Amino acid sequence: MEIQELHLKHYGKFEDYRIRLNPGVNVIYGSNETGKTTIHSFVRSMFFGLNRAKGKAARTDEYQIRQPWDRPGAFLGSMRVCEKGEVYRIDRCFDRSTKPLQVTCETGAWEASDPEGVLSALTGGISEAAFVNTVFIPQAHCETDEVLAQELQRFMVNSDRSGDGSVDVTRALQSLRRKKKQFEQKQKKEDELLEARISEKQARAEAVRGELERLRQKADTYMSVPLENETDDDSQEDGIGRIQKVLEILLFIAGLLAMGGAALLEPLNVRIFLGVFAAVFFAMIFAVHFLLGKRDPDDDQDLPAWEIPPYLLEEIGNQEETYQKLQKELEDLYQNHVRIDGADTEAAALTMAIDRICELSSDIYQKSGGKLGDTASEILSEITGGRYQRIVLDDTSSVRIHTPSRVLGLHQVSGGTMQQIYFALRMAAGELLCGSTVLPVILDETFAMYDDARLEAVLRWLKRSGRQVILFTCQKREREIMKRIG
Repeated sequence: MEIQELHLKHYGKFEDYRIRLNPGVNVIYGSNETGKTTIHSFVRSMFFGLNRAKGKAARTDEYQIRQPWDRPGAFLGSMRVCEKGEVYRIDRCFDRSTKPLQVTCETGAWEASDPEGVLSALTGGISEAAFVNTVFIPQAHCETDEVLAQELQRFMVNSDRSGDGSVDVTRALQSLRRKKKQFEQKQKKEDELLEARISEKQARAEAVRGELERLRQKADTYMSVPLENETDDDSQEDGIGRIQKVLEILLFIAGLLAMGGAALLEPLNVRIFLGVFAAVFFAMIFAVHFLLGKRDPDDDQDLPAWEIPPYLLEEIGNQEETYQKLQKELEDLYQNHVRIDGADTEAAALTMAIDRICELSSDIYQKSGGKLGDTASEILSEITGGRYQRIVLDDTSSVRIHTPSRVLGLHQVSGGTMQQIYFALRMAAGELLCGSTVLPVILDETFAMYDDARLEAVLRWLKRSGRQVILFTCQKREREIMKRIG
């Protein structure tokens, strides 16, 4: 693919600004603050769009930075590309629009009904993350990040399994991880709800237990009364019994004397009077016996002061029943909590599946990584004049550099050599990930740390690669070297 024209309609500081590009190496020179990085960003945005961040991150994201200076409401751009003899115009509206992306084939005079699909085909299906880690190198950022290792692993695993990359192992891993995360979130929510219910039941049970303890203490005060008053009540009852007996004896003697006088004394009216009194005295004996005698317990329904009142006993019973019910509910909740804990086996199974897929894909990566290493090694050997002839990149992105005498780690080489190694890896990975599609190489001040010899070597390789190169720079030496090498 070649980019023929960039049209920054309203993008950053540019308004209706066109740049026409040629095959081969294009050097775009400009001093600082002239907008080179803005144009560099525009190419990426035309291929992949601009995503808006949320919250505080929205203040410094690419979307906010690239807002048009003069007309914020019109955030537009256009780009022409050529692929296999066909010219396509890509139009994007980065702001809100019913048609944010349009792809038109100008040579065939048709507009794509699936612009995203056509654009993906034009770029060889490369993802934005892979694009930024291969052929699109931002300012002073030649090194790659761990996303490149993930993209390469996905590609190699897919190719090993299907031959054409149709089996997306990365997507399968993402699905498993998403399912695991959803399961863990659901389980966490259920645990929190259950623990809240348990805490609520425990608080209620504790309150009932406290009330029950208070009622039992109150009942104990009733039970302690007889210990203090029992002796006094018994002595009082004995005194009443003695008085009753004395009165009965006295009345009986008085009755006998009255009967004796009625039988022996004269005249008749005295005898009648004493006889009546004798009858009265004997009658009083029966009255005293029944009035002062001991009461029948069955005839008195009043409880003694030391017995527990019925309402208190009933309340104690109700509280005991409530407490037992709460304890049973708590036991059921604890059993549910154990069952939820047992669900960890499902999460463990998902983790095991994820680990197994990663292990298999890592093995495949190691077997399939030879092509990447060979291509990167060829590029590195050429741009270093044969000083470093082979590099190896494992599935963790660890780099080993082979020299004729020893194997070095990335930290053991100079900064300039490190930049060359990353450049070789980027170019090799771009070839691998894009397949038959050859994308332009877009560089923004990439070679600032290169000395003149290194710079000339890498520019010679870019020229011989046959790729379209768009190189943004604030230095004149790139133009001078390109003129010298033709």
